[in-house]
Amino acid sequence: MNTSKFKSCLVKFSDEELKQHLGQNLVDMLIEWTPGNQPLFTKHKLADMIITIYGINKLSDKDFRCSLLKRLSEKELLSFREALPRKFRESNYKEVFPEITKVAWGKNAVSVHLIKLLDIDEVVFSDNNTDELSREIIIAPERFYELLDYQFIIKQQTLNHLNSGVELNRMLIHMPTGTGKTKTAMHTIIHNYNFNMQKSGLLIWMAHTTELLHQAYETFVNVWKHIGKDEVNVYKLWGNFDVDITDESLNGFMFCGFQKLMAITKSNPGLFAKLIADCRLLIVDEAHKAAATETKKVISDIMIKKVGMEDRTLIGLTATPGRNVADDTDIDRLVAMFDNKIITIDTETLNQINMTKIKAKNTEPERDIIRFFQNRSILARLNRERLTYPNGLTETELNKLRVTATSNGYEDFTRVFLEAIGRNKNRNMAILNKLVQLNREKIPTIVFACSVEHGKLLSAALTLEGVSNACVFGDMNPVTRAQSIRRFKDRDDGLNILINYEVLTTGFDATNIRCVFITRPTQSVVLYSQMIGRGLRGPKMGGNAECLLVDIDDNLKKYNESMAFSYFDSYWSN
Repeated sequence: MNTSKFKSCLVKFSDEELKQHLGQNLVDMLIEWTPGNQPLFTKHKLADMIITIYGINKLSDKDFRCSLLKRLSEKELLSFREALPRKFRESNYKEVFPEITKVAWGKNAVSVHLIKLLDIDEVVFSDNNTDELSREIIIAPERFYELLDYQFIIKQQTLNHLNSGVELNRMLIHMPTGTGKTKTAMHTIIHNYNFNMQKSGLLIWMAHTTELLHQAYETFVNVWKHIGKDEVNVYKLWGNFDVDITDESLNGFMFCGFQKLMAITKSNPGLFAKLIADCRLLIVDEAHKAAATETKKVISDIMIKKVGMEDRTLIGLTATPGRNVADDTDIDRLVAMFDNKIITIDTETLNQINMTKIKAKNTEPERDIIRFFQNRSILARLNRERLTYPNGLTETELNKLRVTATSNGYEDFTRVFLEAIGRNKNRNMAILNKLVQLNREKIPTIVFACSVEHGKLLSAALTLEGVSNACVFGDMNPVTRAQSIRRFKDRDDGLNILINYEVLTTGFDATNIRCVFITRPTQSVVLYSQMIGRGLRGPKMGGNAECLLVDIDDNLKKYNESMAFSYFDSYWSN
């Protein structure tokens, strides 16, 4: 996104105005970090911080928008007349100004005209960052895209279950992050659709984030173009995408957001009833979240086979088949939801395929799945670095915080606690110095912040140091968020630091990641495994042989990448 014109308007603000729009609390913390360095807070630095942290989202703030409009020339203000009702076509700029400030931010003539004046593309008003339709037809070329041995075995085991004749079949596919879980599942369901379902019926893929849905959709398009038969309907049902109800049956592949489906159950029960009637296969990504009350209800409604309906199957996908580490009942519900049927990596079978009969018989199968894939260069090896800082919290202090800082006695830390630890000056200085070093060494690094406020603080401090960085937060404009991710993936861009909070734990694949920096403490093995999983792609999966994992010394120390994968094994019977 071109922000040069945007910035040229910002530097016309006063210093105090810029600090106010950046956030006085954030400015105060930055001043505390850099005592005696007030000259660093130039207008250009403050403008850069606002653009990096808020981007075009800042224009949705009415006070900020009014301040910016005041910096436009008389000629530029008069140009808004074409965007106003006809009675203002001959008005002077003093009459035009109050009218344009009354217009709310959004996809309207005034807002569109403003971003054109700022040389910003109108696509920022697209929630989906795409001009694609809700329904498409994908045509396959005559090519074949091969699976790796362990992926093929998972595919065959799943197909065997799908064709077992069991009504309302349920199962869960368990594969480590970075080993091609989405691709394997897509090969499997496309094969099942082509040959077993005879290209009849609806396959619904559910996920809880836009990133996961984009990843699944792009994987589907890629795989279908290699192994699909002829053409197929593809429906999108997330964000602003909708599906029209027609008399004909829905047939093909549909990618749905959890929130969208939950909303449809109330706002469009006719469409939801049609999805239930036409569904033949339901795939739930990040299935460890499937037992949550509202999600489980939607899944259960789709999995009810009424009189006259075709049979349907439920398939879950996850790298961690459990929801949290302290609630056995919660995990038991998840196990029951998938009929205690788990399909996972079988190293003994892989030995029989890849070794001679004698060697396989005399070779003990590798039980550590992560190490197995690291030895095959499918997953990267993690080099751990524990970051310390002066006057850090003692173990006794941490234990007290861990007891009092959880919301219900067993789940993860409260946001209040995470925000509090994110304000620790010495801790943040250690993080900042390490990030400056990583940037100097040009190491692409994904940072998991303690909170949104903490992420903004790190971003502002890096910008103050002249370090290019980008932020990804849940409340950001989807287009701005996607552009930040694209810049990070583009190795010619020079942006090495990508800061996020609760967005990029799933559905984010950047094969260039060479460092995962975890600044937030967590009690969740699921969350921890998702964070380190961002850097686990090995050379054979387009990633790196090694990945640096930087953890703060006061973060929880009980997890490692192997444990995160196998933690829930005891809950699933063999």
